[in-house]
Amino acid sequence: MKHSPLPYTLYALFIFLMTSVVFVPLIALLSPYKKCHRLALKLHWYWAWSFCRMAFIRVVIEGKEHLRSDHQYIFCCNHFSFFDIPAFCLLYSAKFIGKSSLAKIPLFGFFFRNMHIPVNRSSMRSRAESLKMSKEAIDDGFNLCFFPEGGVLVKEENLPYMVSFKDGAFKLAIEKGIPIIPVTMPYNFLLLPDKTPVRFHHHRCKIIVHKPIFPKTSDDEEVKRLKAETFAFIQAELLAHHPDKVRTVG
Repeated sequence: MKHSPLPYTLYALFIFLMTSVVFVPLIALLSPYKKCHRLALKLHWYWAWSFCRMAFIRVVIEGKEHLRSDHQYIFCCNHFSFFDIPAFCLLYSAKFIGKSSLAKIPLFGFFFRNMHIPVNRSSMRSRAESLKMSKEAIDDGFNLCFFPEGGVLVKEENLPYMVSFKDGAFKLAIEKGIPIIPVTMPYNFLLLPDKTPVRFHHHRCKIIVHKPIFPKTSDDEEVKRLKAETFAFIQAELLAHHPDKVRTVG
């Protein structure tokens, strides 16, 4: 089924509004109470699932066999589209580390502040506070989801090549002894490009879960290894899905 961008955009935005009216108030009501966060995260899944079903977005998840319910994980995903957050919600329950500006969005920002972990990367104080909150979330048994590029930063002409990763997720994995799970989302930037005005395009959503990468040591070289391996897994998968974008050398 193909849809022209404007009518499909209007339809998708209508569906997003309708599902938000149902789920956002419920999540916001639960968010101030830490004991309710697991239920609220489950509602994240229902919200994303409802939107995708009604917007005719086919979701394909590969590699979920790498995940075990009795383990904690730190997920690291590529980030080219604002659809990456709802897409991840379809995969696993986790608290997000996201830019602090999200906390300013009416109602959505309320539950984001209360449940997830905002960070202003230009502020040392904010980075320290987000690290503290991340450690507390892990100690409380939650999984974490990082977008280690630090935001939607890649220019359209450079897609699907990622920018370099920040260290935070990998330092945290080492300190807490938790494996990194690389996650590739190769089509979200086609479904919802990072452009103004907003344009939804009808496209499937695919999520690829890679094998866990376990910390082996606790030195600075291990941070570099975890970061390099995670980057390599995701970037290789992105290029496998977009072979026409592979750059030739020489």
